[in-house]
Amino acid sequence: MKKAIIILMLLLFCLGCKSQNVIVNDISNNLDTNYFFARIDTKDIIFRELWNGGQYVKVFKISDSKATPENYFEGTDEVLISLIISTAPDGDYYTNSKLYKIEGLYNPSILEIKEEEQFKFTIKLEHGVFNKREVETFEFSGVQ
Repeated sequence: MKKAIIILMLLLFCLGCKSQNVIVNDISNNLDTNYFFARIDTKDIIFRELWNGGQYVKVFKISDSKATPENYFEGTDEVLISLIISTAPDGDYYTNSKLYKIEGLYNPSILEIKEEEQFKFTIKLEHGVFNKREVETFEFSGVQ
């Protein structure tokens, strides 16, 4: 009798569980998103936590043929690099995130991501050909 009650309770429990509805959406028509994901360099994703975890910054490199002027690299298939910078506050606040793009860089290297005044930060990077490298600093606003 005890086994029958346990089996009955397990059946009721299992029947009462609802499965999660999994939905697959085709987002191929979002051309910018499709372009970014197709061109992203997954080896060089940079992640920084700023203000003791109050803000998170991610930097993605993409090979950006749209930002490369025609005949810029004559005789080769090279393209310039763009950086996609995502900043989001702590927690699941993706809707309040900010997204920036620095485009038209040749062989960029991030030297520093630095906190400035609250919710502002700078990214210092070096770019250019080997004998004419330039160092530039860009300022961004995070999410408040």
